[in-house]
Amino acid sequence: MGELILAADSLFPAERNSSEAEQRLRNFLRDREAYSDNTFRDLVSVIRIYSDWCRQRGAAWFPVDDEMARIYLMDMYDSGLASTTVDKHYAMLNMLLKQAGLTTLAESQSVTLAMRKIRRDAGTGGEERTGQAIPLRLDDLRLLNVLLSRSGRAVDLRNLTFLFVAYNTLLRISEVGRLRVRDLEIEGDNVTLNVSHTKTIVSAAGLVKSLSAISSRLVIDWLDKSGLSDHPEAILFPPVRKNGAVAIVEKPMSTPALEKIFSDAWLELRREPMPVNKGRYATWTGHSARVGAAQDMSDHGTTLVEIMREGTWKTPATVMGYLRKTKANKGAMSKLLDEKET
Repeated sequence: MGELILAADSLFPAERNSSEAEQRLRNFLRDREAYSDNTFRDLVSVIRIYSDWCRQRGAAWFPVDDEMARIYLMDMYDSGLASTTVDKHYAMLNMLLKQAGLTTLAESQSVTLAMRKIRRDAGTGGEERTGQAIPLRLDDLRLLNVLLSRSGRAVDLRNLTFLFVAYNTLLRISEVGRLRVRDLEIEGDNVTLNVSHTKTIVSAAGLVKSLSAISSRLVIDWLDKSGLSDHPEAILFPPVRKNGAVAIVEKPMSTPALEKIFSDAWLELRREPMPVNKGRYATWTGHSARVGAAQDMSDHGTTLVEIMREGTWKTPATVMGYLRKTKANKGAMSKLLDEKET
C-alpha cells in the first residue's frame, strides 16, 4: 500500500503555481482513507496506465481530455480487455475528475456514446462472461469438516474454521482476515462476531454476525488449541508456522496467504483445476464462500432481499449474477409450465 501512496503522490507534486484541480487531488490523496484500500488501489492503477498511454502518444494526461479518453477506452477494448474492465477504467477516470472538481466523462456525449458502443458490442458479439468465482457450497464444507477435523494439525483447524466463518457470515476475505479475538462474544456455546466495518458498511455501529452451532464450535475449539484466548488484540486467523506453532500477531495475513486457504481446501478434496475463464478461477478463491453461500440460500428459498442483507450487497445486480445458474433462479413462467405438466 505504501508504494501505491507514493506513486499517487508523485503524480501531483506540490508546486507553487499548481492548478486548483491539482490541489484538490492532493487534498483527496491526503484524505484517501475515506475510500477502501482496494478502491484507492484501482484508482492509482488506472491513473498509471492511462498516464503511460498518453505519454507514449506525446499527450498530457491531466486534465483528462474527452477525446483522448474516448480513444483510450476504445483502444483498451479493441486490444482485448473485457468490457467490464473497460468499465472500471471509465469509472476510475470519472472518480478522478469528480475529485478534481472537473466535468466528468459521464457528461461527455462522445465518451458516453463510446461506452454504449463497447457495452452493446460486448452484449451482441457474444463476449465471454466475466469469470465467476467457483462456489464453495455447504456440502463441500461438510466434506472438508470430515477430512480436516481428523488431522489434528493447527493449520488444518485454522483453515477449516476460517472457511466456515467466511461461509457463515458472507464476509469478504479481507473482512474475515482482519477479525481480532476481541471481536468475539462467547456465551456458552454461542459465538457472535462484532465486525467493525465492511466494504459497504462503514459506521460506528458496525455489523453483528451470530454464528451457527458448528461455526461457533470450531471457533471455540480454535481459540482453545491456538492459545489465542489470552490475546484479545491478536488476529483471529494468524499464520501457523511449519512446526505447528500459532503466531500471535496484530497484522492480518496477506491476501495471497488467505487465498491459499481456499486453494488448499480445493486440493484437499483432490479436485482437478476447472477450465479457466479469462485466466481466472481454476480453484476456489477468496470470493468462493460468498458465492456458494448466496447460491445455497437461494436454493433454500431465501429471498433476494435477505441474501443482500446477509452479504451486505447494496444492489441486486451482483447477487443476481451469482444466482443465474441456480435452480432457484428459474423464471416464473418456467415454474408455471412445470406445475401444469405435473
